[in-house]
Amino acid sequence: MKDDTTNSVNNGTLVITDSDNQQCLRVRKTKLLVISGPLQGREFFINRDVFTIGSGSHNELKIDDSTVSKRHCEIIVDESGYQIKDLNSTNGTQVQGVHVDSAHLAPGSEIKIGKVRIVFCPLQDSSDIPLSRNEAFGGMLGRSVPMRRIFYLAETYSPTDATIMITGETGTGKEILAEEIHNHSNRRDKQFMVIDCAAISKELIESELFGHVKGSFTGANVDRQGAFELADGGTVFLDEIGDLSPDLQPKLLRVLEKREIRRVGSNQMRKINVRIISATNRNLSTEVNENRFREDLFYRLSVVHLELPSLRHRRDDVPLMVKRFLTDLHGDGAVEQLADFDRTMDILKRHEWPGNVRELRNLIELAFYSEKRPVDLSAFLSLGHLRAGLTATEPEINFETDKPFKDAKSELIEDFERTYLKDLLERNKQNISRSAREAGIERAYLQRLVRKYGLR
Repeated sequence: MKDDTTNSVNNGTLVITDSDNQQCLRVRKTKLLVISGPLQGREFFINRDVFTIGSGSHNELKIDDSTVSKRHCEIIVDESGYQIKDLNSTNGTQVQGVHVDSAHLAPGSEIKIGKVRIVFCPLQDSSDIPLSRNEAFGGMLGRSVPMRRIFYLAETYSPTDATIMITGETGTGKEILAEEIHNHSNRRDKQFMVIDCAAISKELIESELFGHVKGSFTGANVDRQGAFELADGGTVFLDEIGDLSPDLQPKLLRVLEKREIRRVGSNQMRKINVRIISATNRNLSTEVNENRFREDLFYRLSVVHLELPSLRHRRDDVPLMVKRFLTDLHGDGAVEQLADFDRTMDILKRHEWPGNVRELRNLIELAFYSEKRPVDLSAFLSLGHLRAGLTATEPEINFETDKPFKDAKSELIEDFERTYLKDLLERNKQNISRSAREAGIERAYLQRLVRKYGLR
């Protein structure tokens, strides 16, 4: 293997390329030595990208101690080395005596989990974590190490029937990734059925998932198939799975374990043949620790766990995505219409991107509505701040002072409402209930505004 290094850090973690042009993340093998608690003297080798520690039976390191939460913390390996992340545990995680939410681990670091003390011990040997050689997976883009690791896992597990959990902040592209996994699977010619667990009322979601028989409840005038039957042979994507009500969680677990469903109001079990992919922007570890989400269901849904990084954690991908979005939205010559591309990319890479990839795409779409050429993308970042509810340093607000105050104010408010609502609805795929919930307004009021501006 030739040592074609693209990244190097002091702890010996390297991105290298072999003779077949296959890249991988080379990391030092590591073990954990328990020095106090019920497993004192035991050694545990970190052999996964994400190594979980907790009192629950499904953790890589299970510690049977009352001071340890079900999912207490996890150790993650990436291009910067090993880091530990507390999973909103009850008693917290300490590194070298300091409580941390997350921290990089140096050789010899002492970790305290509840009352249990563990030493982090890197070894001399190394192991390789494969990365995709591709900078795209369908509609997903990225040349950064975190994204190419996601692409490798997606390429590996898409052809299988493995149940997949996708996590990440709002706007990182969870639904896009789920659909691309379906499109790269043997089920690509069958249905890809999307169920938004947050947008459907608690009273209706059981029927949406499992179907119902005539007369099972008021309004059930005919027998109806649910998502699992309709998607037979294909894929069901359960978006916002963290919002699934506790009484439905054991029913979903039964579907995962037995591949059968029962319609609401029926005693007949029906066999189904579907793949399940789920997604959430919630911290499900917290939900598990606080008994709001079943631990066994969490692990059953997370046979493969793909966590999409935020855009601020993959800033080097910004130029690649800007070029793709410009071409997709405004044609092949759009890149040449930008003012000072290199300077603009430097500014965009420093932006925090609270809306992630969706915010970047919306910014590019918005900027080209301006008639001014060349287009300065960075000038539109202030509007992105305003939409995210943040304070902008120099927001660009355009209004005419030669009009009566009342008229100028009314036009400004209408421009704001129209722009805000268009972005809100696009972000939520025209879903009125979800849009109203995100905006913090009544559903009926949002519908009136939508009609007022002719947005649907």
